[in-house]
Amino acid sequence: MKKEGAINSAVKIWQFVIAIAIIGFNIGFIIASTCNGNNGYYMESSNWFFGSSAVLWIFTIPAGFFLVSHFKKQIKDKDYQNKSASARAFEYTFMHLKVLIPVLIVGYILGVLVCTSFYYPDYTFKQVCSTVINSFWEFLGFHAAGLRNSGNEFLNLNGPLWLISALLIVGYFLYWGLCKNEDFMAGIVAPFTFIFLGGWWCFSGTRITTWSTIGLQTGTDNMAFGINNGIIFVLIGMSAGIILYYLIDKIKTHNFTKTGEWGLTILYLLCAGLLLWYILYPSTWFNLEKWTVTLLCIIVICLSILNKDKITGLLNHEKVNDMFSYLGSISLYIYMLHYPIAIFVLKLFGPNASTSSYSLWTIFIPTVILTIVFSMILKSVMEMLAEGRELKKAEALKTKKKLKKN
Repeated sequence: MKKEGAINSAVKIWQFVIAIAIIGFNIGFIIASTCNGNNGYYMESSNWFFGSSAVLWIFTIPAGFFLVSHFKKQIKDKDYQNKSASARAFEYTFMHLKVLIPVLIVGYILGVLVCTSFYYPDYTFKQVCSTVINSFWEFLGFHAAGLRNSGNEFLNLNGPLWLISALLIVGYFLYWGLCKNEDFMAGIVAPFTFIFLGGWWCFSGTRITTWSTIGLQTGTDNMAFGINNGIIFVLIGMSAGIILYYLIDKIKTHNFTKTGEWGLTILYLLCAGLLLWYILYPSTWFNLEKWTVTLLCIIVICLSILNKDKITGLLNHEKVNDMFSYLGSISLYIYMLHYPIAIFVLKLFGPNASTSSYSLWTIFIPTVILTIVFSMILKSVMEMLAEGRELKKAEALKTKKKLKKN
């Protein structure tokens, strides 16, 4: 039985799965590449979970979908509509920033406390302070927008934070566009961005957080105008989510026959299976291309939100819905906190020799456990603080009403 009004749990469980897989990618590839003995640590590089970095569409596509959903819900609010497009876009951005900023701060602090001595063991206190101050924007992930120091290096102690910043930055501009002219934004800008930038993205073979230069190099220092591919990646994904909203809105009222539901179920199983295979072993057997992976993500998200197939029905069943929704609700916490926790686990185990290299699973399993526990605790603390603020607001309103009556 499907739980009414709970269609998002099918998306949330996917986001939880991807967040866990990203831990494996960063440990087995990103962190492992730095453990070459220079810092006293040796770790075996692994291609397990290697495809998970390209499946971050699972976060960006729903972000675009729910951006339009929020915009549509506000249409009936006349007071809201009387505000300028920029005011509404800022409100939307700050609504998300208010929720994310405590986790960003915790990720920032963990990066400083845990990762500095691992990546920069020879740094003096003065050097650490100087680099931290000069890399403040980068700690918050804003190097995704190009905000990095002039030496073209950065103290990347919690690199995954780039995705959060990119979602906030791109979300602001897309929401502003919808407020300014919905038809133009949804009918021209989003499809154009998705098709043409998406084609460039897949054809160029570029990685998410590398840089793309535009135009010829200028000057003796070989500088050129460029943009971080993280911003482009998120822009493509959120544009796909905008398109998806109108597509789903068109077909959600269609009454599917039993045959149609089973057809959607088979399609879901096929796409989900290929996607999971790519996350685990992207370079084996099927040799899936970038555009194919993007399409698989779009189909899985579309079916999950549409909520018409048998698998999504099971994921949204009232007996598991709350659990899946909760796991999905901590997925961004997991994503933002796992990197310094993985470094902490390595430091806890201590330096080793090349003959006793740490395997992926040796670090992965304790990191997953610690990250989930820490994410649950942090989520509970934030909810308690939020409830406290709401109670204070309610009390303040009551006091104002009493004063007016008197």
